[in-house]
Amino acid sequence: MPTVSVIIPCYNHGHYLPHAMNSVLAQTFAGWEAIIVDDGSTDNTREVAAQFTDPRIRYIYQENRGLSAARNAGIRAAQGQFLAFLDADDEWEERFLEVCVRALAGQVEMTAAVTLSRFIDENGAVLPRTGGQVVNATRFRDRLLEGGFFPPNTVLIRAEAVHAVGLFDEELTSVEDWDLWLRITADGGNLLSIAEPLARYRVSTGSMSTNAARMHANRMAVLAKHFGPPAGDPSSWPAEKRRGYAFAYRSAAYGYIAQREADQGWRHLARAAQIEPGLLRRLDTFYELALGDQPRGYRGEAKLVDLAANGAELLHRLEALFAAAGPAVQALKGPAYGHAYLALAMLSDQADDWSAARRYLRRAVRAHPALLRDRSVIRRWIKLSLGQRTANALRGRQPAAPDDDKA
Repeated sequence: MPTVSVIIPCYNHGHYLPHAMNSVLAQTFAGWEAIIVDDGSTDNTREVAAQFTDPRIRYIYQENRGLSAARNAGIRAAQGQFLAFLDADDEWEERFLEVCVRALAGQVEMTAAVTLSRFIDENGAVLPRTGGQVVNATRFRDRLLEGGFFPPNTVLIRAEAVHAVGLFDEELTSVEDWDLWLRITADGGNLLSIAEPLARYRVSTGSMSTNAARMHANRMAVLAKHFGPPAGDPSSWPAEKRRGYAFAYRSAAYGYIAQREADQGWRHLARAAQIEPGLLRRLDTFYELALGDQPRGYRGEAKLVDLAANGAELLHRLEALFAAAGPAVQALKGPAYGHAYLALAMLSDQADDWSAARRYLRRAVRAHPALLRDRSVIRRWIKLSLGQRTANALRGRQPAAPDDDKA
């Protein structure tokens, strides 16, 4: 019997399937079976699958029923103790199974292992940014309530845990994996982070995950399923419900802004702040907003962002948000501007624009003086000051004049 069953759903991705399969065949852990589930493809998927003659590989055909149904067909056919999900357009590093199996074998209280990932483009080139986050197991459910942050191909999970909660929801057309992880953690499951990028996730133009409206509709459906509809005063909701809905609206804001639909994006952010005003005192809220429409795989590469334009847009939109906000949101105006300026300072620092970084940092502290109690802010201030002077000395320049903060 295999230790791991690899489920590979494929719908008209025959041209990518060899890359996925070769990454399975290259695994340093050999105790696997692979189940290719052809979800009614009209391309050459069947012929491509037939080229792989390793006896550990099986092929299943079904009429087109969607990604969740294809994964479920593979799960029902699986014989392994563990399940892994590798979409036909994604890939693994050769040590993925070895590392994940070893991690779960050594920690029987853990339900699943989750690695980091690398983004690749449509031609397989590795993009600059790494995906995923390293999260303490005790905080994994809280972080999941903020939205899905890892693709299925980064997960190795005990098969019994998936069967216990009822497989993937076939009514969902996206975020079906997020729904499954929420059900598993609600059932007492524990997820273990592995701080190594062992999966490769393909970023494709026009994919489901880049459709902000559809993604948001499915997030709303998942949250309604778990916590009920978003009716009544959010302050009366249970904490998990409030957290889930607030972050879903924040995620929608990022999605719309990435699609260059800023009006829609900021309307959704206003709703997020109405549900949970504390989102406006989180640095990550403004860091993502400052990145604007920068795509996945590059998102966070500060030198590739027009920070002057994005910063001006962010501050203009923030002013409009507060002009229309209620008292609970208005009370956070200082912290919100402080964290917005701090995010712009961090990105400017990363882009080696020290003058702009210092200017934004001063504005951050003026807007929200409590930031001076944050040691990381003090360290950044010292670094920026010393870094600029050191660079000037090395380049034989006179120190720059103090910035005029009136601009």
